[in-house]
Amino acid sequence: MSTPRITGFILAGGLSRRLGQDKPSLRLGCRSLALWVASALAPWVETCWLITNQPQVHLSLGLPLLTDLRPWQGPLGGLETALFYAPTPLVLAAAADAPFPAPSLLAALVAQAGQGVKTAVLCHTSRGMQPFPGIYSLRLLSRLTAFLNEGGRHVIRFLEQSRPLALPAEEVMRLDPQSLSFMNLNTPEDLQAAVRLVQENPQFSLSS
Repeated sequence: MSTPRITGFILAGGLSRRLGQDKPSLRLGCRSLALWVASALAPWVETCWLITNQPQVHLSLGLPLLTDLRPWQGPLGGLETALFYAPTPLVLAAAADAPFPAPSLLAALVAQAGQGVKTAVLCHTSRGMQPFPGIYSLRLLSRLTAFLNEGGRHVIRFLEQSRPLALPAEEVMRLDPQSLSFMNLNTPEDLQAAVRLVQENPQFSLSS
């Protein structure tokens, strides 16, 4: 098993309609959501980029920025941008509104990628396949571009067609018992739950 070369990408191209606030720059504890994610990805990637449709808004985050090749095309548009610009054979893609990727889960994804990746390495959970966090091969770019050109937008449909390798749900549960890696902050209630989590969990307080 070799150590794969990976570039990190944080996808932040959404409109945040339900939350009503810009997600990447939203403060949680002592830092923004985007920096929570960037900190989690940092041990596994050579660099970490933020993909955004609002670069002026996100300049203050201090992360290198890319704008979507196809603005407002959802997560698949962000993933296409990541694969198009990636300087490494693999990308580790994560969502800007999921600030708690579990280190053990990321380590397992990277370890599996070190054994070879045909398309992607993802996670299965009780809710089905999870696209983020996930490791994607540049080999997927032409297939994804064709899917988007045909009007495709459904993430899971594309992934099912791509036949990724997925960590079994039992292993994912063992690595991340609280499923914090997949905790998306889509509503004010979600944000309040994340604030309580940071306040009540010393692990998060120490890393803020």
